[in-house]
Amino acid sequence: MADLTCKDLCMTFTNQQSGAKVEALSDINFTLKKGELLSVLGPSGCGKTTLLNMIAGFITPTNGSILLGDRLIEGPGADRGMVFQQGALFEWLTVAKNVDFGLRMGGASEAKSRERVEKWLATVGLQGFADTPTYQLSGGMQQRVALARCLINDPEVILMDEPLGALDALTREKMQSLVLELWKKTGKTIVIITHSVEEALLLGERLFVMAPRPGRIHKEYQLPFAEWGLGRSLRDIKLEKEFSAVREEILTMIWNMEEEIMGGA
Repeated sequence: MADLTCKDLCMTFTNQQSGAKVEALSDINFTLKKGELLSVLGPSGCGKTTLLNMIAGFITPTNGSILLGDRLIEGPGADRGMVFQQGALFEWLTVAKNVDFGLRMGGASEAKSRERVEKWLATVGLQGFADTPTYQLSGGMQQRVALARCLINDPEVILMDEPLGALDALTREKMQSLVLELWKKTGKTIVIITHSVEEALLLGERLFVMAPRPGRIHKEYQLPFAEWGLGRSLRDIKLEKEFSAVREEILTMIWNMEEEIMGGA
């Protein structure tokens, strides 16, 4: 595993019809140490998903570079795994066929694939569901499948784009705990994009609050709550004065950004 470095990242999109340019991101600089857990949030239009897609290799930055160790990221790769909001699963296939999809595409034997599928399904709490059609699972269970499908390919970095946004409150809290458990158990570097301030606080030992027009890192926090969440109830952590104070500070910060955007519209 290696450090992830984003250096002088800028992204400008051009409207194909009008030729107008939109500066989506400007001067993004950070290094994420291997095994770190980073959450990113900010108002709509601040470039959170654009940043994640550049790290994934889906978008090439207009300027700047992204390195994983000494390797320049120039496109998608097996060293980075992606978990989407809706899971992007093949719902007509079984759980096992979804989880081992990458292995099968890589030519792994059926016996080896089955062994690894069972290991990762047990890790995400889905033992016994290998032969279940995916469409029969709840939303939370489908996201567990998506996590297992990502982890089975052993990526160095896990990228999560609003992975829990479509879940009900109770299921979301359970999945937040699972993300923390997997982070500690696997030692993977994780970047998670979210619109929820509480989720960003709970799932980020580092947290970037981004500002829009153009998207940039407005403020960085170093937080204890992810470590706390490994041994404590997330509900209890949210009642802590320190948690509430940071939550209110960030909510006010984002509120003011939104007001500025609306005032300038």
